[in-house]
Amino acid sequence: MPQMFIDYSDNIQDLNKKELMLGLNHALFDTGLVAEPHDIKTRIQEVSDYLIGFGNNEQAFIFVRLQGLSGRTEDQKNTMTESLSQCLQSFNAYSANGLDVQLCVEFAEMPREIYKKVLIKK
Repeated sequence: MPQMFIDYSDNIQDLNKKELMLGLNHALFDTGLVAEPHDIKTRIQEVSDYLIGFGNNEQAFIFVRLQGLSGRTEDQKNTMTESLSQCLQSFNAYSANGLDVQLCVEFAEMPREIYKKVLIKK
């Protein structure tokens, strides 16, 4: 049931969003720590209101936040974030001419005891 949120600064141009999301989903699934591909839910958004440091306009970012249910070991969480980080580092379907791009990945836990999920068919 991992939820993945991707934010990227608007000074990154021509980002192939679908390719990035698909690559990240594959990288996460390939860790063997996600039961089914359809368990991964990913979304992406361009961020126009941000500040890096004191306004350095030669910086950009792509930030991935992976949320998963509690109960995973530190090694499992590290495996997931490392796989996503490697995917980000190899991804090049965007333009960022002259910019230093920060690639960040975070794992955030959702307490398993209070998470609710219901599947309905319509």
